[in-house]
Amino acid sequence: MTSYKVLVVGGGVAGMQTSLELAAAGQAVTLVERSPHLGGHVAGYTRLFPSLADGRALVKDRIERITKNPLISPLVATEVSGFEITSFGFKAFLGSEGSSWTEVFQAVVLATGYTSFDARKYGEYGYGRYPGVITSVEFETQFAEICRQPIKTAVFVKCVGSRDRSKGMPYCSKVCCMYTAKQAMELKSALPTAQVYVFYMDIRSNFNHGEEFVRGVMEKQRVRYIRGRVAKVFPSQERLVVRAEDTLMGVPLEMEADLVVLATAILPDPATATLAGQLGVSLDEYGFIASPSLEAVSNPMSIAPGVFYAGACGFPADVRDSMAQGSAAAAGVLAYLRSISGRE
Repeated sequence: MTSYKVLVVGGGVAGMQTSLELAAAGQAVTLVERSPHLGGHVAGYTRLFPSLADGRALVKDRIERITKNPLISPLVATEVSGFEITSFGFKAFLGSEGSSWTEVFQAVVLATGYTSFDARKYGEYGYGRYPGVITSVEFETQFAEICRQPIKTAVFVKCVGSRDRSKGMPYCSKVCCMYTAKQAMELKSALPTAQVYVFYMDIRSNFNHGEEFVRGVMEKQRVRYIRGRVAKVFPSQERLVVRAEDTLMGVPLEMEADLVVLATAILPDPATATLAGQLGVSLDEYGFIASPSLEAVSNPMSIAPGVFYAGACGFPADVRDSMAQGSAAAAGVLAYLRSISGRE
């Protein structure tokens, strides 16, 4: 199948998995990533739930396999600015460091990933104004530095931008419950004398051994889960004050904290809408790729003839789901290329 060309847009775990699966089947693939490095968000994660595997090691392994594979052409710091559908396939408009060119591909996989909700929209939490208020993504990248600070009390706030029709999105971002539990566990393990609290609306641990993982964080790590919404975070001398309500007990709460971590919602990357529109792909009401009914397609990752998707551009997904979708998308591409080969 090497006479056909396949383009994978997005070099996160979903795009890398798609590329490796295609190459393993003998298919040449071009992998485009707009940032200077492959790996996406996972490249900055030290441990992944529930196995606590090193995300950076996972990414490093995939990058090494990709760079050594002659069938994969990784293009970093490169952006796909648009598509044009032709009788020969999909003409992609690419650009990198001031140069631009076009290439025609017979199949395209969108693995454009996600972006995070802007926590500044919740002005009452003080993100961007008060030192010590960070997002869950920043917790991952700053964890070593955080552990060197004299933290006595830390508060994790879930559903910042998720399940909130007034300021955020009405949907659940799916992975926040588990990564918040993982982060609370990591902090408590690193700083055993610290008091760690998690404010939540519900606990949705719909992952393999997810419920056991969260229960272990509560019972073994002694992280206190409080059902309720945080109303306000404000500074007091050199610490933060968290004002909230325990909705199970029906009582207001106020506590001092040294660190407040906001679990922000997952949003579709803006590039998804631009590229999807040019490829004739529909989006759902939130801007994620709309999956067609299973009756309409032969592969669940197929979204238009010759066009597939994988990962969080379709809806919030964890690493395992993103990689599984990458494999499924590759299978769909191979089946599609076989079908057009039979028509030639």
